[in-house]
Amino acid sequence: MADITLTSAVRTNLNTLQSTANLISQTQERLSTGKKVNSALDNPNSFFTASSLNSRASDLGNLQDDIGQSVSTLEAADKGIEAIDKLLDAAKGKANQALQSEDAETRAKYASEFNELRTQIEDIAKDSGYKGKNLLGGEGNDLLVKFNEDGSSNLNIGAVDYTDLDSEDAAFQLGKIGETVAEQDAVDNKASFDLGFVADVDSTKIVSLGGLAAGDTTAKAFHDLTDFANGDTIQLVKADGSTEDFDIDSTTKSLDDFETFLQTEVGASASVEVTGDGNLKISGLTEDVSFNFTSGGSTSGAGINGLEVKKSLVGETKLSDLAAFSVGDQITYKFGDGPASSLTISATTDVDDLVSAIAGVDSDVTASIVDGKLEIDNASIDNQLTSEIDEGKELSFTFTGNGTGAEFADDSKNTIGADLGTIAGQGWGSDELIEESLDQVRQAQLDLRSQASTFGTNLSIVTNRQNFTADLINTLEVGAGKLTLADTNLEGANLAALNTQNQIATSTLSLATQANQSVLQLIR
Repeated sequence: MADITLTSAVRTNLNTLQSTANLISQTQERLSTGKKVNSALDNPNSFFTASSLNSRASDLGNLQDDIGQSVSTLEAADKGIEAIDKLLDAAKGKANQALQSEDAETRAKYASEFNELRTQIEDIAKDSGYKGKNLLGGEGNDLLVKFNEDGSSNLNIGAVDYTDLDSEDAAFQLGKIGETVAEQDAVDNKASFDLGFVADVDSTKIVSLGGLAAGDTTAKAFHDLTDFANGDTIQLVKADGSTEDFDIDSTTKSLDDFETFLQTEVGASASVEVTGDGNLKISGLTEDVSFNFTSGGSTSGAGINGLEVKKSLVGETKLSDLAAFSVGDQITYKFGDGPASSLTISATTDVDDLVSAIAGVDSDVTASIVDGKLEIDNASIDNQLTSEIDEGKELSFTFTGNGTGAEFADDSKNTIGADLGTIAGQGWGSDELIEESLDQVRQAQLDLRSQASTFGTNLSIVTNRQNFTADLINTLEVGAGKLTLADTNLEGANLAALNTQNQIATSTLSLATQANQSVLQLIR
């Protein structure tokens, strides 16, 4: 069969209809998608440029979510700080109330309430987190906020620790107030150094007194002893023949009182004590004495009446005559943080010189010879439970020289700690303790408000970057739209024109085919 041949007019009209149909299809796609570039075939340059802009906008949009969460984390921390500041105001009020009261129970009550407020501060700090990040929770809670795709633009927000106010890592310190109950017994820290000689037997007298037994102390009253009663008198006869009377009466004169009497009359080193087996020991006198007894009734004063006690010669002993020391040896002593002092032993340096040198270190230090030994007492107070009393100071010794240095060279003995005072807890027992708590609260508020300012600055930065990123995303999307979005008004007008053109082309094609049909009619 022969090929069908179309006239030129028909073929032209068909091509016009096909072209118009393609344009109508393209315009309808643009109107339906709203884009004039729907694929790389439409416009490769615009398509790929717009894709890049949209991809960056999408990445920044994902970051916006994280930035928004960071804002919430900062806001949670800020709310926590506001609540803590109010609790600090309340704590300050409790301290001021305690300061205005002199009643121990009332102060203890306010101290307990102060401690509860302090606990709530720690609890609020623990509860100020958001999605696993707590800027008031300390270590491990720093917040890194990224502002661009590769993280090169960021802000690291450091966390502070308000969850444990006893910790050294806490952003501020707020000490807990101790209970008002006894928490520490007194401890008298002293040391006894054996210098290497034996006490003079005649200068230490041990006597048996009826009614004095093992376990008794020098608090025992004379009238409770078998051979003494109220109205008796013990007469002290000094080396120069002068006398002083110690009257035993109903005011319960005790063995302690007798020691005080001897210390007043014949030297502060005089000692009266009860031995472990229940005997009375008298020693440390600075002159020869004897005792007489006058009965107020039928007692004999046995053990004291007629007793003679010689003065101790230990103090006059030359140190260089003792085996432990040589001329040129040096004993260095240091009290607390003060400067070190030393005693260099010469041929004339005696035990009394050593006693005087050590006792002269500080008014809290005493030194004396007891039973042939050098007894040193560091009476400075180290109060371990409260800062109401200054911390005590250690007294330490070092020895250099050719001798052995007796026990001054013994590391286990040559440091004497401060005494421990009997403490009844902190408990705001003094105005000074309350003022210390107030100072801590004031400093805590200063630190807290400074941190609030820091977080406020961080929040301002993050919020500003959040707004900037939102604007940048919009700019990127608008730029991409300029490359790809269709003008719907224009495309609508195009579609109307194309439809009209399509109708005209259809009519023209119809006319062209009618001419051929006329020829066919003639043939028939």
